[in-house]
Amino acid sequence: MDYKFLIHETDSAFNLSKTLGKPLGNSNPIITHKYGADPWAIEYKDRLYVYMTADTYNYDADGNITTASYGIIKHINVVSTADMVNWTDHGSIPVAGANGIAKWASNSWAPCVVQKNIDGEDKFFLYFANNGSGVGVIVGDSPVGPWTDPIGKALVNHSTPNSNSKLVPWCFDPAVFIDDDGIGYLYYGGGIDGLSNANPKSARVVRLKDNLTEIDGTPQELDPPYFFEALAMHKYKDKYYLSYSSNFNSPGALDGVRPGSGDIGYMIGDSPMGPFTYGGVAFPNT
Repeated sequence: MDYKFLIHETDSAFNLSKTLGKPLGNSNPIITHKYGADPWAIEYKDRLYVYMTADTYNYDADGNITTASYGIIKHINVVSTADMVNWTDHGSIPVAGANGIAKWASNSWAPCVVQKNIDGEDKFFLYFANNGSGVGVIVGDSPVGPWTDPIGKALVNHSTPNSNSKLVPWCFDPAVFIDDDGIGYLYYGGGIDGLSNANPKSARVVRLKDNLTEIDGTPQELDPPYFFEALAMHKYKDKYYLSYSSNFNSPGALDGVRPGSGDIGYMIGDSPMGPFTYGGVAFPNT
């Protein structure tokens, strides 16, 4: 069942933030009755859909809230809007686990969704992180499903060439970009364990086949300065912008050289696979 709610208070609207969540002064949240992390958004037929990691409370045997564990996250939350004010909650997608769509997966974090017309029908591809061990994909007939598991295994994991755990400690945080020519690219990776803080080189990009459920070639190394996680790609005026979250070991942002700790930095290139040069900080961690 879908539930509708408002993100702002009016004289006639019930304000969920007063009863179920944080106050509106805290960055004007789009939802207040549940948690959602790692958001990814797509627009389809004049409606914006936002997909989020379904963070939940952990409880001990006595029912008390305990420290959160990413290991229990097996769902992806979905909300949508047509006007950026009124939002519809489409519930949670049961992605991972024995009762999930991708039963081989243990977890579902950091979703990425893209739409592509396949054989005359619009299809929706939801990529997710199976904790830090790999990336999976499920396919839907609409932005909210129903969903199926097209390959029954990880799309990439630590067994994928150039992606072992020493090179890519965290095989996660998928971001898929479809270029103007219809070719898709998968960006993933993260972590600095045992690697250089300044140049961990744990980011990867690989071309996807036309079905968007198979890789086409060997993943290539990317080298964003002080890389940590959360790769994303967009195109503007024939340039490709690769953004990312930096790690927390930077000595400080330096124009043209590096981001600060926990910043969102970006690289610029002439093709989706690079080469890229460092561009600067899009969002400082302030």
